[in-house]
Amino acid sequence: MENLNPEVIKALTGHANEIVAGSYKNVDQIFKLTDKTENSPELAELAETFGMMSVKIEAREYALENTIEELKKKNSQIELLNSQRSLLSTILVSIVLLITSYIFVLGIIHDQSLSTRLIGKVMTKYPVIEVITLTVIISVVVASKLRMRDFGLTLTGWKRSVWESLVFSALFILLLMLIKYLCVKHIPGLFPETRLFDWSYFGFTYITYLVVAPLQEFLSRGAVQGTLEKILDIRYRGFFAILVTTFLFGAVHIMSSLNLAVVSFITGWLWGWMYHRHKTLVGVSLSHFLIGNISGLMGYWTFLE
Repeated sequence: MENLNPEVIKALTGHANEIVAGSYKNVDQIFKLTDKTENSPELAELAETFGMMSVKIEAREYALENTIEELKKKNSQIELLNSQRSLLSTILVSIVLLITSYIFVLGIIHDQSLSTRLIGKVMTKYPVIEVITLTVIISVVVASKLRMRDFGLTLTGWKRSVWESLVFSALFILLLMLIKYLCVKHIPGLFPETRLFDWSYFGFTYITYLVVAPLQEFLSRGAVQGTLEKILDIRYRGFFAILVTTFLFGAVHIMSSLNLAVVSFITGWLWGWMYHRHKTLVGVSLSHFLIGNISGLMGYWTFLE
């Protein structure tokens, strides 16, 4: 026992108390006591045990602190996502209510009763309902303070989007041309004109479509489909977002005619798929504008009314 230096024992005890208090600044001093030439083998071994224990405790505490910090970050991210999902859900409900209200109002306007014919005439000539609906929906989106790119208003990936838009629009237009050619040849009288394109149809509506097409895409693909893809927590959520949006898009056009609603439903799948791929409204708006106007010049607008 005479080899157990009281000073060394006291030093080890002090270092051990510091470790218990959470301080590891004197760990190096502990390892200096492991020299068996200066201290007894028992004290050297005891010092080494204390030193290794303190190193392991420090490492575990460091790992625990990192884990706690990561959990805090993940918790903040989860809270932010929940907040955004709640906000997006509110936006989606508001937009759907506005769209369905828009359809009901159009139904009332198209009613043949005397009390609604005058109102319908004014509303049809001046797109009051469309303007009001657009204004309210845009206000809801802006008030959400979310990034506009979350609603497709971004130029990221616009080149690829435009390229694919031109390719698929061209293919779709070629299909429309083939359908009209076959109809003119085998079903005379179905189209009032036999030419593939009739520029007499061109008017002010075709020019305003440069604005109307992007606005429709902003509401349907950007606001509705984009929001659905973010809040749905199911498998194939992209598909279901396109499905719901396409049905809504077709339903909005049903007050013009059933034929137009069916065509809108078909093109809605194309534009929904394009938006799902690129998350930008540039290409899909261009496709909407091209297909809408060119199909009008082929006489499809008159045919679908």
